Amino acid sequence: MKRYNILRILRVAVALLCFVLLTLTFVDWGNGTARVDSLRDAGAELARWQFVPALLSVSALTVCLLLVLTLAFGRIYCSTLCPLGTVQDGVNTLRKYRNKSARTRFSFRRPSHLLRYGVLAVTALCVAAGVGFVVALVDPYSIFGRVMHEGLRPVAQGTNNVLAVFFGDSFGREVVSVSWLSALVALVTIGIIGLLAWIGGRRYCNSFCPVGTLLGEVSRASLFKIQIDTSKCVDCGLCGRKCKGECIDTAAHRIDPTRCVVCFDCIDACAQGAISFTMRSTPSTEKPADKSRRSFLATMATVAAIPVAEAQQRHKRMEQAMQGGGGKHRGPRPVAPPGAQSIEHLQAKCTACHLCISKCPSHVLQPAVMEYGLQGVMQPVMRYDKGYCLYDCTLCGEVCPTGAILPLALEQKRMTQLGHAVFHRGRCVVARDGVECGNCAEHCPADAIKLQRGVDGRMYPQIEKALCIGCGACENLCPATPKAIEVKGYSIHK
Repeated sequence: MKRYNILRILRVAVALLCFVLLTLTFVDWGNGTARVDSLRDAGAELARWQFVPALLSVSALTVCLLLVLTLAFGRIYCSTLCPLGTVQDGVNTLRKYRNKSARTRFSFRRPSHLLRYGVLAVTALCVAAGVGFVVALVDPYSIFGRVMHEGLRPVAQGTNNVLAVFFGDSFGREVVSVSWLSALVALVTIGIIGLLAWIGGRRYCNSFCPVGTLLGEVSRASLFKIQIDTSKCVDCGLCGRKCKGECIDTAAHRIDPTRCVVCFDCIDACAQGAISFTMRSTPSTEKPADKSRRSFLATMATVAAIPVAEAQQRHKRMEQAMQGGGGKHRGPRPVAPPGAQSIEHLQAKCTACHLCISKCPSHVLQPAVMEYGLQGVMQPVMRYDKGYCLYDCTLCGEVCPTGAILPLALEQKRMTQLGHAVFHRGRCVVARDGVECGNCAEHCPADAIKLQRGVDGRMYPQIEKALCIGCGACENLCPATPKAIEVKGYSIHK
Protein backbone atom coordinates (compact mmCIF):
# COMPACT_ATOMS: atom_id res chain seq x y z
CA MET A 1 0.00 0.00 0.00
CA LYS A 2 2.83 2.33 0.85
CA ARG A 3 4.47 1.76 -2.52
CA TYR A 4 1.43 3.03 -4.39
CA ASN A 5 1.18 6.11 -2.20
CA ILE A 6 4.71 6.91 -3.28
CA LEU A 7 3.68 6.51 -6.93
CA ARG A 8 0.88 9.01 -6.46
CA ILE A 9 3.18 11.45 -4.64
CA LEU A 10 5.73 11.20 -7.45
CA ARG A 11 3.05 11.78 -10.06
CA VAL A 12 1.72 14.85 -8.27
CA ALA A 13 5.26 16.19 -7.77
CA VAL A 14 6.14 15.81 -11.46
CA ALA A 15 2.82 17.36 -12.52
CA LEU A 16 3.34 20.36 -10.23
CA LEU A 17 6.91 20.81 -11.45
CA CYS A 18 5.80 20.83 -15.09
CA PHE A 19 2.98 23.23 -14.25
CA VAL A 20 5.29 25.66 -12.43
CA LEU A 21 7.94 25.59 -15.17
CA LEU A 22 5.42 26.29 -17.92
CA THR A 23 3.71 28.98 -15.86
CA LEU A 24 7.03 30.77 -15.28
CA THR A 25 7.71 30.57 -19.00
CA PHE A 26 4.54 32.49 -19.84
CA VAL A 27 4.48 34.86 -16.84
CA ASP A 28 7.13 37.49 -16.14
CA TRP A 29 8.23 37.50 -12.54
CA GLY A 30 11.66 38.35 -11.18
CA ASN A 31 13.06 39.86 -14.38
CA GLY A 32 16.82 39.77 -14.54
CA THR A 33 17.13 37.03 -11.90
CA ALA A 34 19.37 34.34 -13.37
CA ARG A 35 17.74 31.57 -11.34
CA VAL A 36 14.26 32.46 -12.54
CA ASP A 37 15.47 32.88 -16.14
CA SER A 38 16.95 29.36 -16.00
CA LEU A 39 13.59 27.99 -14.91
CA ARG A 40 11.92 29.83 -17.79
CA ASP A 41 14.39 28.28 -20.23
CA ALA A 42 13.56 24.85 -18.82
CA GLY A 43 9.87 25.60 -19.24
CA ALA A 44 10.38 26.68 -22.87
CA GLU A 45 12.10 23.35 -23.53
CA LEU A 46 9.25 21.53 -21.80
CA ALA A 47 6.81 23.26 -24.17
CA ARG A 48 8.43 21.34 -27.03
CA TRP A 49 7.45 18.11 -25.25
CA GLN A 50 3.76 18.91 -25.45
CA PHE A 51 2.11 16.51 -27.89
CA VAL A 52 0.50 18.85 -30.45
CA PRO A 53 3.53 21.20 -30.70
CA ALA A 54 5.79 18.18 -31.17
CA LEU A 55 3.47 16.86 -33.89
CA LEU A 56 3.24 20.19 -35.75
CA SER A 57 6.99 20.74 -35.60
CA VAL A 58 7.43 17.25 -37.09
CA SER A 59 9.62 16.29 -34.13
CA ALA A 60 9.53 12.55 -34.80
CA LEU A 61 11.77 11.69 -31.86
CA THR A 62 9.60 13.55 -29.33
CA VAL A 63 6.34 12.13 -30.70
CA CYS A 64 7.78 8.60 -30.70
CA LEU A 65 9.03 8.96 -27.12
CA LEU A 66 5.62 10.18 -25.94
CA LEU A 67 3.93 7.27 -27.69
CA VAL A 68 6.41 4.81 -26.19
CA LEU A 69 5.76 6.33 -22.75
CA THR A 70 2.04 5.78 -23.32
CA LEU A 71 2.58 2.21 -24.53
CA ALA A 72 4.51 1.52 -21.35
CA PHE A 73 2.42 3.27 -18.68
CA GLY A 74 -0.84 4.40 -20.26
CA ARG A 75 -1.95 8.05 -20.27
CA ILE A 76 0.75 9.18 -17.86
CA TYR A 77 1.32 12.17 -20.18
CA CYS A 78 -2.17 13.45 -19.35
CA SER A 79 -1.59 13.24 -15.59
CA THR A 80 1.93 14.68 -15.46
CA LEU A 81 3.18 16.57 -18.54
CA CYS A 82 -0.07 18.25 -19.59
CA PRO A 83 -0.50 21.54 -17.65
CA LEU A 84 -4.21 21.78 -18.42
CA GLY A 85 -4.67 18.40 -16.77
CA THR A 86 -3.04 19.78 -13.63
CA VAL A 87 -5.40 22.77 -13.74
CA GLN A 88 -8.38 20.40 -13.80
CA ASP A 89 -6.93 18.41 -10.90
CA GLY A 90 -6.57 21.69 -9.01
CA VAL A 91 -10.26 22.51 -9.56
CA ASN A 92 -11.19 19.01 -8.41
CA THR A 93 -9.04 19.36 -5.29
CA LEU A 94 -10.58 22.75 -4.51
CA ARG A 95 -14.07 21.29 -4.64
CA LYS A 96 -13.06 18.37 -2.43
CA TYR A 97 -11.77 20.74 0.24
CA ARG A 98 -14.90 22.87 0.06
CA ASN A 99 -17.20 19.86 0.34
CA LYS A 100 -16.05 16.54 1.75
CA SER A 101 -18.89 14.65 0.09
CA ALA A 102 -17.51 15.77 -3.28
CA ARG A 103 -14.54 13.44 -2.78
CA THR A 104 -16.77 10.50 -3.71
CA ARG A 105 -19.07 12.24 -6.20
CA PHE A 106 -17.99 10.37 -9.33
CA SER A 107 -19.60 7.38 -11.02
CA PHE A 108 -18.97 5.32 -14.12
CA ARG A 109 -20.03 7.02 -17.34
CA ARG A 110 -20.17 5.34 -20.71
CA PRO A 111 -17.80 7.05 -23.17
CA SER A 112 -19.28 9.25 -25.87
CA HIS A 113 -17.52 7.73 -28.89
CA LEU A 114 -19.19 10.04 -31.39
CA LEU A 115 -18.02 13.15 -29.56
CA ARG A 116 -14.51 11.92 -28.73
CA TYR A 117 -13.63 10.50 -32.12
CA GLY A 118 -15.47 13.27 -33.93
CA VAL A 119 -13.34 15.97 -32.28
CA LEU A 120 -10.20 13.92 -32.95
CA ALA A 121 -11.11 13.46 -36.62
CA VAL A 122 -11.86 17.16 -37.15
CA THR A 123 -8.62 18.13 -35.38
CA ALA A 124 -6.57 15.71 -37.50
CA LEU A 125 -8.12 17.01 -40.70
CA CYS A 126 -7.44 20.62 -39.65
CA VAL A 127 -3.80 19.75 -38.91
CA ALA A 128 -3.56 18.16 -42.35
CA ALA A 129 -5.24 21.15 -44.02
CA GLY A 130 -3.09 23.67 -42.15
CA VAL A 131 -6.01 25.31 -40.29
CA GLY A 132 -4.20 26.18 -37.07
CA PHE A 133 -7.04 28.22 -35.58
CA VAL A 134 -9.30 25.19 -35.05
CA VAL A 135 -6.44 23.21 -33.53
CA ALA A 136 -5.77 26.13 -31.17
CA LEU A 137 -9.28 25.88 -29.72
CA VAL A 138 -8.86 22.27 -28.54
CA ASP A 139 -5.12 21.78 -27.99
CA PRO A 140 -4.67 21.63 -24.17
CA TYR A 141 -1.19 23.22 -24.18
CA SER A 142 -2.34 26.18 -26.29
CA ILE A 143 -5.41 26.71 -24.12
CA PHE A 144 -3.16 26.78 -21.06
CA GLY A 145 -0.76 29.23 -22.73
CA ARG A 146 -3.50 31.71 -23.60
CA VAL A 147 -4.96 31.52 -20.10
CA MET A 148 -1.54 32.24 -18.59
CA HIS A 149 -0.76 35.05 -21.04
CA GLU A 150 -4.12 36.78 -20.98
CA GLY A 151 -5.02 35.97 -17.37
CA LEU A 152 -2.08 35.52 -15.03
CA ARG A 153 0.56 37.53 -16.89
CA PRO A 154 -1.28 40.89 -16.60
CA VAL A 155 -1.65 40.25 -12.86
CA ALA A 156 2.11 39.64 -12.57
CA GLN A 157 2.86 42.75 -14.63
CA GLY A 158 0.57 44.86 -12.48
CA THR A 159 2.15 43.45 -9.32
CA ASN A 160 5.62 44.25 -10.68
CA ASN A 161 4.56 47.82 -11.36
CA VAL A 162 3.13 48.25 -7.87
CA LEU A 163 6.25 46.81 -6.23
CA ALA A 164 8.44 49.03 -8.44
CA VAL A 165 6.84 52.07 -6.81
CA PHE A 166 8.11 50.96 -3.39
CA PHE A 167 11.28 49.02 -4.19
CA GLY A 168 12.59 50.48 -7.43
CA ASP A 169 12.75 49.26 -11.00
CA SER A 170 14.39 45.94 -10.08
CA PHE A 171 10.84 44.56 -10.25
CA GLY A 172 10.41 45.89 -13.78
CA ARG A 173 7.83 48.40 -14.97
CA GLU A 174 5.76 47.17 -17.87
CA VAL A 175 2.74 48.34 -19.79
CA VAL A 176 -0.08 45.91 -19.03
CA SER A 177 -1.51 44.86 -22.38
CA VAL A 178 -4.42 42.48 -22.94
CA SER A 179 -5.99 41.44 -26.24
CA TRP A 180 -9.75 41.59 -25.73
CA LEU A 181 -10.47 38.80 -28.22
CA SER A 182 -7.82 36.40 -26.90
CA ALA A 183 -8.78 37.22 -23.32
CA LEU A 184 -12.45 36.52 -24.09
CA VAL A 185 -11.65 33.20 -25.79
CA ALA A 186 -9.31 32.22 -22.92
CA LEU A 187 -11.90 33.18 -20.28
CA VAL A 188 -14.75 31.28 -21.95
CA THR A 189 -12.58 28.21 -22.62
CA ILE A 190 -11.15 27.93 -19.12
CA GLY A 191 -14.60 28.64 -17.70
CA ILE A 192 -16.09 25.69 -19.58
CA ILE A 193 -13.17 23.40 -18.71
CA GLY A 194 -13.27 24.52 -15.07
CA LEU A 195 -17.02 23.85 -14.88
CA LEU A 196 -16.57 20.39 -16.39
CA ALA A 197 -13.80 19.68 -13.86
CA TRP A 198 -15.99 20.94 -10.99
CA ILE A 199 -18.78 18.60 -12.06
CA GLY A 200 -16.94 15.59 -13.44
CA GLY A 201 -13.18 15.74 -12.83
CA ARG A 202 -11.36 14.99 -16.08
CA ARG A 203 -14.47 15.21 -18.24
CA TYR A 204 -12.85 17.58 -20.74
CA CYS A 205 -9.91 15.21 -21.16
CA ASN A 206 -12.20 12.25 -21.80
CA SER A 207 -14.81 13.94 -23.97
CA PHE A 208 -13.27 16.80 -25.93
CA CYS A 209 -9.46 16.65 -25.84
CA PRO A 210 -8.09 15.13 -29.07
CA VAL A 211 -4.75 14.38 -27.41
CA GLY A 212 -6.48 12.44 -24.64
CA THR A 213 -8.53 10.44 -27.16
CA LEU A 214 -5.51 9.60 -29.31
CA LEU A 215 -3.31 8.59 -26.39
CA GLY A 216 -6.25 6.70 -24.92
CA GLU A 217 -6.38 4.46 -27.97
CA VAL A 218 -2.63 3.89 -27.74
CA SER A 219 -2.97 3.02 -24.04
CA ARG A 220 -5.19 0.03 -24.89
CA ALA A 221 -1.93 -1.83 -25.52
CA SER A 222 0.02 -0.35 -22.59
CA LEU A 223 2.39 -2.67 -20.75
CA PHE A 224 1.41 -1.46 -17.26
CA LYS A 225 -2.24 -0.95 -16.35
CA ILE A 226 -4.35 -0.33 -13.28
CA GLN A 227 -6.17 -3.62 -12.67
CA ILE A 228 -8.76 -4.97 -10.22
CA ASP A 229 -8.15 -8.24 -8.42
CA THR A 230 -11.66 -9.70 -8.11
CA SER A 231 -10.52 -12.15 -5.42
CA LYS A 232 -9.77 -9.26 -3.07
CA CYS A 233 -12.55 -6.85 -4.11
CA VAL A 234 -15.46 -6.54 -1.68
CA ASP A 235 -17.64 -4.52 -4.10
CA CYS A 236 -17.65 -1.39 -1.93
CA GLY A 237 -17.57 0.80 -5.06
CA LEU A 238 -15.29 3.40 -3.45
CA CYS A 239 -12.75 3.27 -6.28
CA GLY A 240 -15.43 4.20 -8.82
CA ARG A 241 -16.71 7.05 -6.68
CA LYS A 242 -13.20 8.51 -6.42
CA CYS A 243 -12.23 8.05 -10.08
CA LYS A 244 -12.10 11.51 -11.67
CA GLY A 245 -11.84 9.87 -15.09
CA GLU A 246 -15.22 8.23 -14.45
CA CYS A 247 -13.87 5.12 -16.13
CA ILE A 248 -14.22 2.38 -13.43
CA ASP A 249 -17.16 0.08 -13.97
CA THR A 250 -17.38 -1.38 -10.45
CA ALA A 251 -20.20 -3.75 -11.37
CA ALA A 252 -18.10 -5.39 -14.09
CA HIS A 253 -14.78 -4.91 -12.22
CA ARG A 254 -13.38 -3.26 -15.32
CA ILE A 255 -11.30 -0.12 -15.91
CA ASP A 256 -11.51 1.59 -19.30
CA PRO A 257 -7.81 2.12 -20.24
CA THR A 258 -8.67 4.68 -22.93
CA ARG A 259 -10.00 7.10 -20.30
CA CYS A 260 -7.81 6.25 -17.31
CA VAL A 261 -5.27 9.05 -16.72
CA VAL A 262 -3.22 6.95 -14.27
CA CYS A 263 -3.70 9.29 -11.31
CA PHE A 264 -3.50 6.41 -8.75
CA ASP A 265 -6.42 7.83 -6.72
CA CYS A 266 -8.32 4.55 -6.94
CA ILE A 267 -5.33 2.61 -5.57
CA ASP A 268 -5.14 4.92 -2.56
CA ALA A 269 -8.89 4.55 -2.01
CA CYS A 270 -8.92 0.74 -1.90
CA ALA A 271 -8.44 -0.49 1.67
CA GLN A 272 -8.38 -4.12 0.50
CA GLY A 273 -5.42 -3.72 -1.84
CA ALA A 274 -7.56 -5.06 -4.68
CA ILE A 275 -6.36 -2.44 -7.19
CA SER A 276 -2.79 -2.39 -8.44
CA PHE A 277 -0.67 -0.82 -11.15
CA THR A 278 1.06 -3.86 -12.57
CA MET A 279 2.37 -5.35 -15.76
CA ARG A 280 -0.37 -6.85 -17.86
CA SER A 281 0.02 -10.58 -17.32
CA THR A 282 -3.54 -11.83 -17.64
CA PRO A 283 -5.83 -11.79 -20.67
CA SER A 284 -7.56 -8.45 -21.05
CA THR A 285 -11.15 -8.29 -19.79
CA GLU A 286 -12.00 -5.27 -21.88
CA LYS A 287 -14.20 -5.60 -24.91
CA PRO A 288 -12.31 -5.90 -28.19
CA ALA A 289 -12.40 -2.93 -30.46
CA ASP A 290 -15.14 -3.28 -33.03
CA LYS A 291 -14.62 -3.08 -36.79
CA SER A 292 -15.85 0.49 -37.01
CA ARG A 293 -13.29 1.62 -34.44
CA ARG A 294 -10.50 -0.27 -36.19
CA SER A 295 -11.58 1.29 -39.46
CA PHE A 296 -11.59 4.71 -37.82
CA LEU A 297 -8.09 4.24 -36.43
CA ALA A 298 -6.83 3.09 -39.81
CA THR A 299 -8.31 6.24 -41.34
CA MET A 300 -6.66 8.34 -38.63
CA ALA A 301 -3.30 6.73 -39.39
CA THR A 302 -3.73 7.72 -43.03
CA VAL A 303 -4.77 11.26 -42.11
CA ALA A 304 -1.79 11.59 -39.78
CA ALA A 305 0.53 11.15 -42.77
CA ILE A 306 -1.09 14.02 -44.67
CA PRO A 307 0.58 16.93 -42.75
CA VAL A 308 4.03 15.89 -43.98
CA ALA A 309 2.91 15.85 -47.63
CA GLU A 310 1.00 19.09 -47.15
CA ALA A 311 4.04 20.73 -45.56
CA GLN A 312 6.17 19.69 -48.52
CA GLN A 313 3.63 21.18 -50.93
CA ARG A 314 3.55 24.44 -48.96
CA HIS A 315 7.35 24.58 -49.03
CA LYS A 316 7.37 24.09 -52.83
CA ARG A 317 4.74 26.79 -53.34
CA MET A 318 6.69 29.18 -51.15
CA GLU A 319 9.94 28.53 -53.03
CA GLN A 320 8.24 29.08 -56.39
CA ALA A 321 6.69 32.32 -55.18
CA MET A 322 10.01 33.54 -53.83
CA GLN A 323 11.77 32.73 -57.09
CA GLY A 324 9.11 34.71 -58.89
CA GLY A 325 9.80 37.74 -56.71
CA GLY A 326 6.71 37.36 -54.55
CA GLY A 327 5.26 40.55 -55.98
CA LYS A 328 1.72 39.32 -56.26
CA HIS A 329 1.80 38.13 -52.64
CA ARG A 330 2.44 41.52 -51.15
CA GLY A 331 -0.26 43.06 -49.07
CA PRO A 332 -0.64 46.16 -46.94
CA ARG A 333 -1.13 44.03 -43.84
CA PRO A 334 -0.39 41.99 -41.86
CA VAL A 335 3.30 41.64 -41.04
CA ALA A 336 4.21 38.18 -39.77
CA PRO A 337 7.08 37.76 -37.29
CA PRO A 338 10.62 37.00 -38.52
CA GLY A 339 11.13 33.27 -38.97
CA ALA A 340 7.52 32.67 -39.98
CA GLN A 341 8.68 32.46 -43.62
CA SER A 342 5.19 33.16 -44.89
CA ILE A 343 1.69 33.85 -43.62
CA GLU A 344 0.62 30.47 -44.99
CA HIS A 345 3.34 28.68 -43.00
CA LEU A 346 2.44 30.59 -39.84
CA GLN A 347 -1.28 29.80 -40.15
CA ALA A 348 -0.61 26.12 -40.78
CA LYS A 349 1.69 25.62 -37.78
CA CYS A 350 0.65 28.15 -35.14
CA THR A 351 -1.76 27.10 -32.39
CA ALA A 352 -1.84 30.56 -30.77
CA CYS A 353 -0.23 29.46 -27.49
CA HIS A 354 1.15 33.05 -27.19
CA LEU A 355 4.59 31.98 -25.94
CA CYS A 356 6.30 34.15 -28.57
CA ILE A 357 4.06 37.08 -27.59
CA SER A 358 4.93 36.58 -23.92
CA LYS A 359 8.65 36.62 -24.71
CA CYS A 360 8.67 39.59 -27.12
CA PRO A 361 10.66 42.31 -25.27
CA SER A 362 9.30 45.21 -27.34
CA HIS A 363 5.65 43.98 -27.29
CA VAL A 364 5.42 44.39 -31.07
CA LEU A 365 4.02 40.86 -31.30
CA GLN A 366 0.32 40.89 -30.45
CA PRO A 367 -2.57 38.42 -30.94
CA ALA A 368 -4.24 39.01 -34.31
CA VAL A 369 -7.91 39.87 -34.47
CA MET A 370 -8.78 39.77 -38.19
CA GLU A 371 -5.49 40.86 -39.72
CA TYR A 372 -4.92 37.38 -41.13
CA GLY A 373 -8.61 36.68 -41.60
CA LEU A 374 -10.65 34.19 -39.60
CA GLN A 375 -8.09 31.42 -40.07
CA GLY A 376 -5.39 33.40 -38.28
CA VAL A 377 -7.35 34.73 -35.31
CA MET A 378 -5.16 35.02 -32.16
CA GLN A 379 -1.96 34.17 -34.03
CA PRO A 380 1.01 36.56 -33.57
CA VAL A 381 1.07 39.66 -35.75
CA MET A 382 3.41 42.68 -35.74
CA ARG A 383 1.62 45.76 -34.41
CA TYR A 384 3.88 48.78 -34.70
CA ASP A 385 1.69 50.98 -32.54
CA LYS A 386 2.86 48.76 -29.64
CA GLY A 387 6.57 48.62 -30.49
CA TYR A 388 8.96 47.52 -33.22
CA CYS A 389 11.05 44.44 -33.96
CA LEU A 390 14.42 44.80 -32.25
CA TYR A 391 17.38 44.42 -34.61
CA ASP A 392 19.30 42.14 -32.23
CA CYS A 393 16.42 39.96 -31.00
CA THR A 394 15.59 36.41 -32.15
CA LEU A 395 13.54 35.28 -29.14
CA CYS A 396 10.27 34.45 -30.91
CA GLY A 397 11.91 31.83 -33.12
CA GLU A 398 13.91 30.40 -30.24
CA VAL A 399 10.85 29.68 -28.07
CA CYS A 400 8.23 28.65 -30.66
CA PRO A 401 7.47 24.96 -29.95
CA THR A 402 5.49 24.20 -33.12
CA GLY A 403 7.87 25.41 -35.84
CA ALA A 404 5.46 28.17 -36.87
CA ILE A 405 8.30 30.65 -36.24
CA LEU A 406 11.60 29.05 -37.17
CA PRO A 407 14.77 30.01 -35.29
CA LEU A 408 17.01 32.41 -37.19
CA ALA A 409 20.66 33.21 -36.68
CA LEU A 410 21.12 36.88 -35.80
CA GLU A 411 22.71 37.78 -39.14
CA GLN A 412 20.00 35.89 -41.01
CA LYS A 413 17.30 37.66 -39.04
CA ARG A 414 18.82 41.08 -39.80
CA MET A 415 18.58 40.35 -43.52
CA THR A 416 15.05 38.88 -43.54
CA GLN A 417 12.58 41.26 -45.18
CA LEU A 418 9.18 41.13 -43.49
CA GLY A 419 7.84 44.01 -45.57
CA HIS A 420 8.81 47.49 -46.68
CA ALA A 421 8.09 51.00 -45.46
CA VAL A 422 5.91 53.42 -47.44
CA PHE A 423 6.12 57.21 -46.95
CA HIS A 424 2.99 59.42 -46.99
CA ARG A 425 4.33 62.91 -47.61
CA GLY A 426 1.08 64.72 -46.83
CA ARG A 427 0.98 63.31 -43.29
CA CYS A 428 4.58 64.13 -42.41
CA VAL A 429 5.07 66.81 -39.74
CA VAL A 430 7.81 68.32 -41.92
CA ALA A 431 5.32 69.08 -44.72
CA ARG A 432 2.30 69.67 -42.50
CA ASP A 433 3.80 71.71 -39.67
CA GLY A 434 7.05 72.90 -41.20
CA VAL A 435 9.22 71.39 -38.43
CA GLU A 436 12.40 69.34 -38.66
CA CYS A 437 12.09 65.66 -37.75
CA GLY A 438 14.14 62.79 -39.24
CA ASN A 439 13.09 60.26 -36.58
CA CYS A 440 12.56 57.52 -39.16
CA ALA A 441 16.00 57.89 -40.74
CA GLU A 442 17.73 58.21 -37.38
CA HIS A 443 16.31 54.97 -35.99
CA CYS A 444 16.38 52.78 -39.12
CA PRO A 445 18.75 49.88 -38.23
CA ALA A 446 19.09 48.76 -41.88
CA ASP A 447 20.08 52.23 -43.11
CA ALA A 448 17.24 52.02 -45.62
CA ILE A 449 15.96 55.58 -45.02
CA LYS A 450 17.90 58.69 -46.07
CA LEU A 451 16.88 62.31 -45.73
CA GLN A 452 16.76 64.24 -48.98
CA ARG A 453 15.93 67.89 -49.60
CA GLY A 454 12.63 68.50 -51.32
CA VAL A 455 11.64 71.30 -53.70
CA ASP A 456 10.46 73.31 -50.70
CA GLY A 457 13.92 73.13 -49.16
CA ARG A 458 12.88 70.78 -46.35
CA MET A 459 14.39 67.35 -45.57
CA TYR A 460 12.13 64.37 -46.30
CA PRO A 461 12.73 60.64 -45.92
CA GLN A 462 13.64 58.64 -49.01
CA ILE A 463 13.17 54.86 -48.64
CA GLU A 464 15.34 52.31 -50.41
CA LYS A 465 12.98 49.32 -50.59
CA ALA A 466 15.76 46.83 -51.33
CA LEU A 467 17.35 47.54 -47.93
CA CYS A 468 14.18 47.81 -45.83
CA ILE A 469 13.54 44.79 -43.58
CA GLY A 470 10.13 45.89 -42.27
CA CYS A 471 11.14 46.08 -38.61
CA GLY A 472 8.71 48.94 -38.03
CA ALA A 473 11.04 51.24 -36.07
CA CYS A 474 10.21 54.08 -38.45
CA GLU A 475 6.45 53.60 -38.11
CA ASN A 476 6.54 53.19 -34.33
CA LEU A 477 8.65 56.31 -33.74
CA CYS A 478 6.92 58.53 -36.29
CA PRO A 479 5.33 61.45 -34.35
CA ALA A 480 2.61 62.10 -36.95
CA THR A 481 -1.02 61.08 -36.50
CA PRO A 482 -1.93 59.23 -38.66
CA LYS A 483 1.53 57.80 -39.27
CA ALA A 484 3.44 59.35 -42.14
CA ILE A 485 5.41 56.16 -42.65
CA GLU A 486 3.90 52.68 -42.56
CA VAL A 487 5.15 49.16 -43.16
CA LYS A 488 3.44 47.04 -45.80
CA GLY A 489 3.95 43.35 -45.11
CA TYR A 490 4.98 40.57 -47.46
CA SER A 491 2.93 37.39 -47.50
CA ILE A 492 6.21 35.59 -48.15
CA HIS A 493 9.34 36.86 -46.46
CA LYS A 494 12.38 37.57 -48.57
